[in-house]
Amino acid sequence: MSPNPQAAGAPCLDTLEALPPAERWPLARDWIARAPRPFFAQLRLRRPVLDCGAVILVAERGEVEQILSLPRLFTVGLYGPKMGEFMLAMDETEVNYRDKAVMRSVLTWRDLPVVRAMAGEVADAVLDGAGGAVDVVGALSRLVPLRVVQRHFGFDAPDADLLRWSFANQCDQFNNLPFDERPDADAVHAAAEQARVEMRAAFGRLIPARLQAIAAGTAADDTLTRVLRLHLPEAAGFGMDRVVINVGGLLIGAIETTSEAIANALCELLGRPDILSAACAAAKAGPAAFDGYVWEALRFAPIVAFMFRQASADTVLARGTPHETPVATGRVVLPLSLSAMFDETRVPDPERFDPTRPAHTYLHFGQGHHECLGRYVAAEMIPEVVRRVLLRADVCAAGPIDDGGTPFPASFPITYRP
Repeated sequence: MSPNPQAAGAPCLDTLEALPPAERWPLARDWIARAPRPFFAQLRLRRPVLDCGAVILVAERGEVEQILSLPRLFTVGLYGPKMGEFMLAMDETEVNYRDKAVMRSVLTWRDLPVVRAMAGEVADAVLDGAGGAVDVVGALSRLVPLRVVQRHFGFDAPDADLLRWSFANQCDQFNNLPFDERPDADAVHAAAEQARVEMRAAFGRLIPARLQAIAAGTAADDTLTRVLRLHLPEAAGFGMDRVVINVGGLLIGAIETTSEAIANALCELLGRPDILSAACAAAKAGPAAFDGYVWEALRFAPIVAFMFRQASADTVLARGTPHETPVATGRVVLPLSLSAMFDETRVPDPERFDPTRPAHTYLHFGQGHHECLGRYVAAEMIPEVVRRVLLRADVCAAGPIDDGGTPFPASFPITYRP
């Protein structure tokens, strides 16, 4: 994205609206990155639907939920060139319907205590060995989902490969779209394509070995093994190509998103001394008392501020209101999920940190047709890692989260009493 000379200032809607719509997005994108909540508050108050040329911003909760609940009208078409035949790139299709059913049948809720225990054990091992200072991202928040991918999902490949494959695909699929205007777009896409080639080759080695282990009765009980044990008939349409795409999708969706959520939630809690002591006490009381602190922290510091959809037909947003806005076929709309979680008409006293808010307050895992497939696994990993950190004494941030020039946290140093 080209530098904008006005970007250094605080968000001011008058400044943005003074620009022609086609010139608004670079400035708006900078404000979303630097100061999203003040910017979104202005949008909700004055322009809840705003045409910014490359995209249309949508700030009110009702409109955000409407967009997410109408997948045939507001489609995930932009994912197609990045994801191919993966279910997330399809709206209300047979493939989407079938693949979700298959994967949900093997991602059972009875596994969730096991996932939580695994996350806690990995976190404790890191913290016990770090001696009182650790880089959360480099040593912990990526490692926990990596181990879940290997041990629970069954994608048993080398650490460095899994981390690289996940990172490359996340960068391309969610942070390398036409409206992003990345100067390195082609290189980012090429890296993801190469990662997918390597992933398929890894499955080409892994699946035959796993089938042999199943036949011998020695296979572990993991997601990949469960899918292979289904022995779905050819007529079901879920062949080995679907196994590779869907189990590979678990990897791509797990590592960087979980890592960012852990880092963001922990950073938010450590930056609130008035809340931190209560959170630490809740951590000692157990997950039921504690998890709300993490979801509320992520309301203030979510891993994404918006989702993106593409209109498949001419339509109208905010119909019948002073902000009624026509949306032409092909236009990209950004439902601002962060804004929706602070909408005063739906979220009581939104600026107050309240760990007892009901679960429907949050949009951390999306909503509707494309809600995160792995949300229940993530809902165990993320808060448990943060909880294990806060069970240590005198936990402090030793610096800010640094993204290293990437879309994801690259480091976040903390200290604690060993």
